[in-house]
Amino acid sequence: MSQKELNYMEDVYNHEKLVIDVLKRDRDMIDDDNYIELFNNQIDKHTDLVANIEKYLGDACE
Repeated sequence: MSQKELNYMEDVYNHEKLVIDVLKRDRDMIDDDNYIELFNNQIDKHTDLVANIEKYLGDACE
């Protein structure tokens, strides 16, 4: 993988981590169970994406 491609992957990885943090923060500020479930589902999807990126990059994420 070229350095440019690695930089793109790093950007995607950091974006996904930020999205998860924002979703968790916002989820903790709401009271409606329907919305909490929606947020949890989105957090799970983005967490899966992060795991896939980590698996793809291997040691480059550490």
